[in-house]
Formats: sequence, structure tokens, C-alpha cells
Amino acid sequence: MLFLFLLWLVIGLLIGGLGWLAQCVPSSWRSLARVWLPVLGAVVACCVGWLGALLFGRLLSTALVLWVTVLCALVLPRCVDWIRRVLYLRFLAKKI
Repeated sequence: MLFLFLLWLVIGLLIGGLGWLAQCVPSSWRSLARVWLPVLGAVVACCVGWLGALLFGRLLSTALVLWVTVLCALVLPRCVDWIRRVLYLRFLAKKI
């Protein structure tokens, strides 16, 4: 399982790094995207890997890690940016 964990960690770092190289980040993340996107990929890959190993077994967990990490690397930064904008606009509306 240690080998699988390290494999999932490398997969997450690579997918996050590829997402950063493809500039799949919102404009508000430009300054820290080089750090946050690989970290996000690694965290998601490790969590999904362990959950997939528990639910589907060791064989299918790596394929699950690939798909879910790619999806999260593309979707989560945009969702976080959208939530930050909505909360900021609500804060400004209350302030006025």
C-alpha cells in the first residue's frame, strides 16, 4: 500500500503540474497557482486513492485516482473562485 500511496501522490502532483502548465486556473490564482494546483492534485489523489482502495479494491483505485484528480484539478479552482466572488459581493452588499 505504501507503493500505491506514493504512486497516487506522484499522479496528483503531475496532474496538478500539468494543469498549471496548461493555465487552467482562474485569474485570482495566478500568483500562487504554481504551488496550489500541484498540492490540490496531490491531496485529492491521496484521498480518492484511499477511498477507492476501500470501496473498489487496489486495482481500480488507481484508475479512479486519475479520473477524479483530473476532474478536480479542472473544476475545484473555478468553484473556489466563484464562491469567493459570491461571498465578496454579499459582503459588499451588506457593507453598503
